Amino acid sequence: MPVIHLNGRITEDGELKMDLPTGLPPGEARITIEIPIVSGWTSEEIDKALKVEPMTGAEIVASGLLGGWENEGITDSAAWVEEQRRKRRERFR
Repeated sequence: MPVIHLNGRITEDGELKMDLPTGLPPGEARITIEIPIVSGWTSEEIDKALKVEPMTGAEIVASGLLGGWENEGITDSAAWVEEQRRKRRERFR
């Protein structure tokens, strides 16, 4: 996989801004963010901010994190996925 190094900046709103070179093909990309220590954060603070604390299934349900697609009108998830795949195949032909 070819590697392109880009410079960007994270805004106060949490958005990543960067200029991409022209001619890049559409598709998936892997993004790696290196945060310079000069940001005022220590390595320990960055590690703490990026620490993932998994939730149990019961905690996920109790927190209301389910049903994110319920307002999208999707009644058959398998059919929806197949339709998305079909559209993607057509788009990249």
